[in-house]
Amino acid sequence: MGKDVNNKIDVRRDGCVVLYQRENRDGTINPVYQMRIRIPLPASKGYFRGSTGESNQAQASQIALNKFEELYFKVKSGGTLQGKSFKDLFNEWKEHYPKVSNESLPKYIEWSVNRVGKYPFDFFVYEKGNQKVDTLTQQDFEEYWVYRRNNSIKNGTPFSPSNNTLRKECTLLNQMLAYAFERGYLLKEFKIKRPPPDKNSRRPTFSKDEWRSITTGMRKRVGEGWGAFRRDRFILQQYVLILANCGVRLGELRNLTWGDIRRENYEELKDEVRLILLVRGKTGIREVVCNAGTEVYFERMYDFRKEELNAHPVKDSFVFCHPDGKPIHSMRKAFDALLKDLELKKDSSGRDRTLYSLRHMYATFRLSEEVSPYLLARQMGTSVEMLEKHYGQVVNRLVATQITKTRSKHTARVSDKIYPF
Repeated sequence: MGKDVNNKIDVRRDGCVVLYQRENRDGTINPVYQMRIRIPLPASKGYFRGSTGESNQAQASQIALNKFEELYFKVKSGGTLQGKSFKDLFNEWKEHYPKVSNESLPKYIEWSVNRVGKYPFDFFVYEKGNQKVDTLTQQDFEEYWVYRRNNSIKNGTPFSPSNNTLRKECTLLNQMLAYAFERGYLLKEFKIKRPPPDKNSRRPTFSKDEWRSITTGMRKRVGEGWGAFRRDRFILQQYVLILANCGVRLGELRNLTWGDIRRENYEELKDEVRLILLVRGKTGIREVVCNAGTEVYFERMYDFRKEELNAHPVKDSFVFCHPDGKPIHSMRKAFDALLKDLELKKDSSGRDRTLYSLRHMYATFRLSEEVSPYLLARQMGTSVEMLEKHYGQVVNRLVATQITKTRSKHTARVSDKIYPF
């Protein structure tokens, strides 16, 4: 203890609860007793220091003993002596996160920090009174998910965030709690459970008429484009057409290389050709069978890249890439602009459509064509339960059949060009 400690009193006579008085700047003794508390448990580190607010020794002693009991049970149940508030933890974590994040671009790091600093910050700091981190429970986060779904605003309009958005927030919050554990603000590791899905909302998709509007709109935009704009629009067109015809996730298509594509002939389909994609996603590596005719879009991309390079693309190069060969990370803005031009950005329920809506459209169309939910789940790298949950309106009409069955007939294309797939 410092030099300004006066009239030290060991209340419990074991050094765990100590009262003392401080010296004022003018040399006089402040009559209000301060307390220093140590918790005799293996998990406890350091001291708690604070004012009793009392100059009467007996009353100050009782206040200090009450505080000791409070802190003892807090530490025993997993808390710490020096509780860190949500606000203070966030301010520390936002400086730490950019140093350890595996995000590839600064803008995504900034997005992650801003995401936690918006809705979670407002809820735990303003709605919950800036809770101490070591007092948070799973129930607090269950309340947060409800708050998040009911209090989200975008461009001045209320909206319900997607389950995917909430899962991303959950991941970021868990990273912040892991940091709190590393720093000693939590004595036990605490991991938030993933938010329950919103069972009352179906995923936004496109009808067949809307899909026809999109394909027509893309063709027109490519024809009107020039220079770099035409390149971007052409690549978006093939990207969208391929997504809609194989149902892969965005990240799986982003990392696809020419060496991941091959052709297969199927006797059951009268020797018709199908492209097989080897994709790597969150569920591991799997093979995806493309709808008949999808090879046209890959051939367009191959011919375009060959002309751009004045050479054949190598097998380990990305299908969707910038002129320098680096993968295109996102086409979200370009697709959003297309949907806004076509007045298709929102569905009939007011929900925003995104590139992921093409995956949902693929699932809906496939199920409507009576594709087996089991085969479709394998194709899309998901589960039958997920299909039933999000596409239950069509699952009950299904019968088992080939994954690429359609109501229309396709004939094999004959080309004199040679492709590596």
